[in-house]
Amino acid sequence: MTTPQLQYTKEYDRFEMHDYNRPLKHDGVLEQSMIRKGFMPSSPLQVIKNSNGKLKIIKGHRRFEIAKRLNLGIWYIIDKSNIDIFELEAGQSKWTISDFVHARAEAGDEDCIKLLDFWKTHKLPMGAAAALIGGESAGSGNKQKDIKRGKFHVGDLRHANQVIKITDRCRELNIPCAVSSGFVRAISSALRIPEFNADLFMHRIELNGSQMQKRGTANEYLDEIEALYNYGAHKTRLPVAFRAKEISKKRQKTFGKKS
Repeated sequence: MTTPQLQYTKEYDRFEMHDYNRPLKHDGVLEQSMIRKGFMPSSPLQVIKNSNGKLKIIKGHRRFEIAKRLNLGIWYIIDKSNIDIFELEAGQSKWTISDFVHARAEAGDEDCIKLLDFWKTHKLPMGAAAALIGGESAGSGNKQKDIKRGKFHVGDLRHANQVIKITDRCRELNIPCAVSSGFVRAISSALRIPEFNADLFMHRIELNGSQMQKRGTANEYLDEIEALYNYGAHKTRLPVAFRAKEISKKRQKTFGKKS
């Protein structure tokens, strides 16, 4: 297989964006670098020849847009391997899980379309949304790996519906931590406790939810949830944080890495 040749042009019309690329965001750092140094040949666009004669960009969409805006010449190589854009980016750190979901939804992946709709509706962090709609607890990272590999599927939504019933109401009440990653994970863990009364907790939120403070971790939020849940209790108090951690360990032994 011959080595792709490095090429140069200022004919921007020769290129077209990939249909399923992630949404482009402004990158001020990259733009300032290109203002100072130009388009570096050490980081060329990776393109493939399309059937219409255009060069479809597989990698380097932001560099192309910035170069065009700054009227810079473009270095590129034509890749004849026809590698899938998702395969190319799956091992990269630059694409976020949200980027993959948007791109796969744009490509027509029905499960990612449902995930994107769930995420937009309930305003959860994308990782937590993927885990929940995939049928797992909010703290699981398994579904993010599945999304990158193109193997994500919507699962049992019963637990997800329990979680969003609480987080949606917290959001309506303008509770600051309503959709923070740690809080969503903590609520998900608490709801795995058989003796945790979700209706009672919702009642506590309605009365005293404004007392909840923003915290840094899921464990800290479990302590907050426990304090609110047991607020004013005259009889047995539920050790929410302890039970959540206990059940999480049991689930990990039963389901492996799944939470």
